[in-house]
Amino acid sequence: MDMDTVSALQVLLETLEGYQGGVNCFLAFCSANNIPLSFPSPEWLVCAFAAHRAGSCSGSAVANNVAGLRAWHIANGLPWLGGTCLKYVLRSVMLETLYSSLDTSLPLHVCVLACADVVFWGQGRLGEFLPTSQSRFSHKFFPTPACLRSMSSGESLMCCLPWTKVSKERGEDIFLGRQLGPSDPISSLIAHLVASPEILASPASSHLFAYSGGAGRLISLTKCKFLLVCNSVWMAQGLPRISGHCFCIGRTTKLLLCNVPPHIVKVMGCWSSDSFLRYWRNLEHIAPLHAELLDFDSGNHLAKTSVDNHPRSCP
Repeated sequence: MDMDTVSALQVLLETLEGYQGGVNCFLAFCSANNIPLSFPSPEWLVCAFAAHRAGSCSGSAVANNVAGLRAWHIANGLPWLGGTCLKYVLRSVMLETLYSSLDTSLPLHVCVLACADVVFWGQGRLGEFLPTSQSRFSHKFFPTPACLRSMSSGESLMCCLPWTKVSKERGEDIFLGRQLGPSDPISSLIAHLVASPEILASPASSHLFAYSGGAGRLISLTKCKFLLVCNSVWMAQGLPRISGHCFCIGRTTKLLLCNVPPHIVKVMGCWSSDSFLRYWRNLEHIAPLHAELLDFDSGNHLAKTSVDNHPRSCP
């Protein structure tokens, strides 16, 4: 065996040893919850493990634990069953990683957190919230504080986007529902307005996602600056670099996987029919939630849907 092979094996052994902590955490999780061990580990079990770990450690630690479990499977000649569902679990962890990594004493970071939560939970397109440069901001195209309004429940908010890709200048309303955990868009918006109170001096003309630059000066958060701050955190934690479009796709799929009815997701995301269908990722997981084990014998409680309203073309 030549020296290159020996060195490669040594690196492999050291890597597996470093990943052993993730395997140990997985075994402890299964034992504590009386889950019988079976290998290869099914994806639902790995997702449950990742979600459990997300409640007690950082996003990078969760990603490392899952990577260790994957490396253990590969080293033992077992197939790795982690797929799209697991990716979305880890992606939701990425928001929590922002909270544990950014400095909430800095108005810029508080603004980034608020924008990330609003775009993610509102199924928004990043370009409908943030301009490409500070000089491109206009209240005719991007939201201001005046675009927010409370709902009758008192818990959530509606945000009127003055311009969207689909509706143009007619704009669209997006729903911002209160959520559990740190990435609640309502709490993060309040924190942002407290950190940069100058925004409220001109609620109809100030950018909702501007931040205090000192001496009463406001700086509009741009799309490039937002992604730079987010990706610098995620890449430093060993998480993947993403584009602004991932927020929209990720949240749409997340709602579908959480069994929110598809027509509700469509309305919430202001989707046109064709584009909405294009972003229905993960069909093998979404479809069973809505079309499996249906009880057709229970009578007339199902609403009648007109086929004429949803024309199809056969291939």
